[in-house]
Amino acid sequence: MTSTASSPDTREGQAAEEQQPSWQRRLRRFGHAERARDDVTARLVPGYAEPSPRLWLTLGLSEPFADRLVRWSGWAGPLLITLVAGITRFLNLGNPKAVIFDETYYAKDAWALIHRGFEVNWPEKVNDDVLRQGGDIAIPHDAAYVVHPPVGKYVIGVGEWLFGFDPFGWRFMTALLGTLSVLMLCRIGRRLFRSTFLGCLAGALLAVDGLHFVMSRTALLDQVLMFFVLAAFGCFLIDRDKARARLAAALPVDADGRVRPDVRVAQTLRLGWRPWRWAAGLCLGLAFGTKWNGLYV
Repeated sequence: MTSTASSPDTREGQAAEEQQPSWQRRLRRFGHAERARDDVTARLVPGYAEPSPRLWLTLGLSEPFADRLVRWSGWAGPLLITLVAGITRFLNLGNPKAVIFDETYYAKDAWALIHRGFEVNWPEKVNDDVLRQGGDIAIPHDAAYVVHPPVGKYVIGVGEWLFGFDPFGWRFMTALLGTLSVLMLCRIGRRLFRSTFLGCLAGALLAVDGLHFVMSRTALLDQVLMFFVLAAFGCFLIDRDKARARLAAALPVDADGRVRPDVRVAQTLRLGWRPWRWAAGLCLGLAFGTKWNGLYV
């Protein structure tokens, strides 16, 4: 004769199963099994994905060399993609030797800011004189009506101050920021997805993106704005990881050697000054100081 009463363990298992979302219970019918949970540290500070050892065997690489390759790839991969992006953006940057679209405002405003400290009213049809005379052209003294804040124009002006008042000079900084943004996205993607391959893929897609390529080779404010916004996101991401690592280090370890959540630590732990948040705030301020729509971010 068998007993119909279920054991405490069985009842607990049934109760836990009933608490699972309905989609999870449905998937169990098809053989889905929930992945075993690691301790809190592994969830707060997950490791980076590494290639399968079979890859190194296929390539004929020794294990010590493969380990060094994995360590170097975190920077070597992003730097290689950034090099390709930089070559495509700086190659023949001075052409076309013309004032493109709204460069007619920002290139001249940047030159005036560097030399006058404020934007000026340029005469109409002065672009031909600018291209012909460059830095020798006389700068007017009449202040102009200002549409956008000055940060982005100062950034463009740095290139003009270094290389002169010509197409290469006023496009230099946007090309530089466009190139650096590819490097930042590689590293941001790597940190976000915990995968060097996915981070490099994200950066490679940005490197060949048509809009990003054109904006990197044109002296407009939008590329400067994008750079500061992306930098702010990267700073917030680093701050998140560092805060999680500090929280994981403060949590207690149980008898099985696993880190467990703790209410007291959650309520009392102080994370300090969090300088990466300050850096993110600075970048967002610079974005707002470049174009007014930076305020929305």
